[in-house]
Amino acid sequence: MNNEENERRSARLAAAGAVGASVAHELRNALAVAESALFLAQRNIDDRARLVRHLDQVGAEIRRAHAVIGSVLGLARGEPVRREAFPLTKLIESARHALLLPTNVTFEVAVVPADLFIYCDPVLLERVFSNLYLNAIEALEGRGRGSIITRAWRGEESTFLEVEDDGQGIDPLIVDRIFEPLVTAKARGTGLGLALSRVIVEAHGGEITATSGSRGGTSFHLWLPNDMAAA
Repeated sequence: MNNEENERRSARLAAAGAVGASVAHELRNALAVAESALFLAQRNIDDRARLVRHLDQVGAEIRRAHAVIGSVLGLARGEPVRREAFPLTKLIESARHALLLPTNVTFEVAVVPADLFIYCDPVLLERVFSNLYLNAIEALEGRGRGSIITRAWRGEESTFLEVEDDGQGIDPLIVDRIFEPLVTAKARGTGLGLALSRVIVEAHGGEITATSGSRGGTSFHLWLPNDMAAA
């Protein structure tokens, strides 16, 4: 086997490893939510209404995990992203409610116009917002109070989105590599959530970047094409 063949084989193995790790990352997130819902179900086992609500959440999270894994594997196979017109506020709320928001963190949304829709695979793009919100929540750990703001507006050719927190900001040692796989400054981080988010956004024909926020934290900037056929 020559050097060129070795390089191609190494590249394929690295890509397969990255996809497998990303699927494991998303499945781990889903299992964490399901585990929390089951704990609450056991605590409220004598309250039928609450019990049913918690069990419904477990079922919804399992279905979500199936959908996410299928879509991520489709990306790995090079399949085109399935896109549809989807209400942005609904997508944001789905991502928000899939996470446990600490009581000391406020969540604000400013979407203009309020009925703004985007062309996307909602399963995949919801994972992008979930990953950004999870990063923001972790950046706000240990603070007395904190906030996460999501802004969105439509331009002539693209829709622009921002997710900003007022946490500790981006570590300057990794700011230029924050979207690379396995790059993280978190003690418990995997460095896969943002890497997968970039792959998803770029598969939609868009772009995602990160900068220091106006309030001292981190601000993620995304744009997605308005044209359904742009990706």
